[in-house]
Amino acid sequence: MVTRIAAAVGAALPLVFTNTPALAQWEGWFQWGTQGSYVHQFAHLLFLGAMLVFIWELYKGDLREWPGFRCIVWACWLLAWWNLDAIWGHALEWSLLNPVIMGQGFSRRLLMEDLHTWLFYLTKITHFVLLVPAFYLLYRGLRAMAAKIEAGRS
Repeated sequence: MVTRIAAAVGAALPLVFTNTPALAQWEGWFQWGTQGSYVHQFAHLLFLGAMLVFIWELYKGDLREWPGFRCIVWACWLLAWWNLDAIWGHALEWSLLNPVIMGQGFSRRLLMEDLHTWLFYLTKITHFVLLVPAFYLLYRGLRAMAAKIEAGRS
């Protein structure tokens, strides 16, 4: 078993030290139908599942007596909703047929020609509208739990 691991590491080691650009920096690697887009969407699905399992575990456990419990649960719900919004928004973005921004420099303008483009921008707006309150609620919940622990120590 050790020899197989050593052989795998020895075979992969030259790849680490080669002077080639990384896949993440190639132009166009993150378009619909590529490995990058599938991995990104799958990461959103995993994060969504993690938030739902975390909410379930919070309700199942004895954490309801803690003061920051509600804030953390609401933060997890917002993060789950954010992931759904991101999945849908990325799918809309990658399936846009026309460029969204027309022109160069100061003469740039948005091209809002159909419902598809409007939904894309709606998901971009809600993408940030959901994320900021989620992190604020997570912060408030963790701060309240830390305050209860500090009060118990003294």
